Amino acid sequence: MTALAVCAAFASPLAAHDHGHSHSHDHGSHQHGAHEHGVADLRVALDDGTLLVEFDSPMDNIVGFEHAPRTEAQKQALADAEARLRDFASLFSVPGAAGCVIAEVQLESPYSETHDHDHDHDHDHDHDHDHDHDHDHDHDHAHADLYVVYQLECANPSALDAIEVGLSEAFPRIHTIRVETATPSGQGATRLDRSGSRIPL
Repeated sequence: MTALAVCAAFASPLAAHDHGHSHSHDHGSHQHGAHEHGVADLRVALDDGTLLVEFDSPMDNIVGFEHAPRTEAQKQALADAEARLRDFASLFSVPGAAGCVIAEVQLESPYSETHDHDHDHDHDHDHDHDHDHDHDHDHDHAHADLYVVYQLECANPSALDAIEVGLSEAFPRIHTIRVETATPSGQGATRLDRSGSRIPL
């Protein structure tokens, strides 16, 4: 089963991420909540043996800024954050009995040197000109988000009763996580703050 099929359980905009993410998401029109510093969105879907986890956050929550990185320190901070976000096991924990293995990780970052998808958020045409000026002009006044989707295949999904989330520990600027779940037992929604990190499935 594909990631798109799993996320259809939410009527979620994952398809829009794959086909038009650069047009709508950067302008704050995400269907799952307004761009709000300190707040991130997490969506978890389980179908048969496929577990899909979507994480969507203002870039400020992750690295402390939303403009294009201007200094070497900012570039390194963004690169380190992207590497951490690609490491599912450092941010989430699932029951070992479920036998889950990572099948795919996709990350979208507006300023990354490389993209996991085949689009560059519509600013490649600016690169032949004053890159720093045009890039800042396009993005400094706009919101910028980081988006990651993790797809896991689980040999024993019946043992997958919860996910432990370590995002607030990894990225202390995240104070609240809005959570949506879709599993064979139904759909749910909750919020995690620093006092809780467990999502029942």
